[in-house]
Amino acid sequence: MEDERYITFENYLTNKLSNEELKLFEEKIQSDVDFKYEFEIYKALNSSLASKFSNEEKEQELKKTLTSLGNKHLKKETKVISLFNYKKLMVAASIALLIGFFLFKNGDPVYSDFSNHHKLELVVRSENNQAISKAEAAFNSKNYNEALEQLNTLSQIYLNDTEILLYKGICLLELNNFFEAEAIFDKISNGNSALVNQAIWYKALSLLKQKKYLECKKVLKTIPKSAEEFKQAKKLLRKL
Repeated sequence: MEDERYITFENYLTNKLSNEELKLFEEKIQSDVDFKYEFEIYKALNSSLASKFSNEEKEQELKKTLTSLGNKHLKKETKVISLFNYKKLMVAASIALLIGFFLFKNGDPVYSDFSNHHKLELVVRSENNQAISKAEAAFNSKNYNEALEQLNTLSQIYLNDTEILLYKGICLLELNNFFEAEAIFDKISNGNSALVNQAIWYKALSLLKQKKYLECKKVLKTIPKSAEEFKQAKKLLRKL
């Protein structure tokens, strides 16, 4: 009987009910409080699982919805749904949540989900403004070959500019030159500039792009809590 009810919920959500069935369904929603609340929980669950928890906000939104519905349910003075049936429904919902979350978690994270680069806006300004402008324009438009060429020119002039070096590494990473990219990230992360943690983060992204997940996790764990990159590192760790 319960299975038939959930099939009816699904048919309603997918517009598969006949006109007569639709009329009966809507009447039952208005007259049967048990039915209405079970449907609302099913609908919230169905909506979130359909997206397979594509982001944390949706997961949290579903939890709040289920909690809210449960609180409303239990605060009713009249008997809305027996405690036994309510628990059964919430257990079923929890199992479905875990299945959905498991499916999402087992989809390996990909580089493109995390490669949100800051715009290149170089601080250095001199007679090389043209090369700087070209490098910025190329990088910010994702023309990494051109950006790398301009950054190589600039790095020969500004030998100790860590920002230019970092963005060279990012270009190399985007072009799948992993060995050269990681050599740059290692050099920066072993220094004492303000870009140390960014370099560590990009080393992790390089490993992620190569699907070296265990090595990626090890690098991510070295990012300190005080770093700007820590939140993203923690998010990626949860998905690995």
